[in-house]
Amino acid sequence: MQVAHFIDRSRRGFRASSPAGRQGALSAPGLCFITMPGPLLVLVGLCGGAGVSTLACLTAATAAAQSEAPVLVCDTGGPTAGLAVYTGVKTPRTLADTAEGLAASEPLSGSLFAVAEHGLRVIAGEPQFTVDGEKQGVQRVLKDARHAHVLTVVDGGTLARAGDRAALGVASHVAWMLPASDSALTRARRVLARLAPLSVPELIVARWHSRKAPIRELRDLAEERRATLVLMPEVRDLTERPPLAVASEAALTLQAIGGLLRR
Repeated sequence: MQVAHFIDRSRRGFRASSPAGRQGALSAPGLCFITMPGPLLVLVGLCGGAGVSTLACLTAATAAAQSEAPVLVCDTGGPTAGLAVYTGVKTPRTLADTAEGLAASEPLSGSLFAVAEHGLRVIAGEPQFTVDGEKQGVQRVLKDARHAHVLTVVDGGTLARAGDRAALGVASHVAWMLPASDSALTRARRVLARLAPLSVPELIVARWHSRKAPIRELRDLAEERRATLVLMPEVRDLTERPPLAVASEAALTLQAIGGLLRR
């Protein structure tokens, strides 16, 4: 199988500024990463409307703004393709497309990624329904990506597709996401009951939008998974405001994630 080459591009043209001086940025250490290979965070929705694409975009965009070295965000392909909308850029090939090409030893022309604001590297494309992503190909791309970036963030969907599950297999950290509601909690328990605790740090990220959120039950679920519970407030739609303009609304959540990614 081929190697997915992430060509090192100059960050010339992307203005770096102090994290504390940028609107919506977090105080140090926040999401500033300097070491390669960096963490590979896979976010998974335990039910619909969990906010996986939103948090993936916010995390990666903030890290790209704070870090001097490259940060990558990607999704595994699929029918929603929210990440390309939120970042404002797209690639001709999705991660699933690239994985299939690598598995077939096909030559890969052009760059694997597009570049969004603050140098954020993005692998995301148009909605697709027929390409799942060959397991070894997906894992090869993500392993190579991790060695070329100080942080790699993957929108892992809902584990419904082969590419989603392949990404989970190479994660250094996993964030399970759900709305903070009784219904979502019931559905999340059913999913996690089928998955043994992982050998990597796990987070449970609950989107909190109501005073009636089942906080005690969410804490119990986190304890069962030996995971850290992170609450995320509702934020504005990323189609209306750029990610860094919205990141301040979830600043504490992102700061908690940044700390956990250093475990």
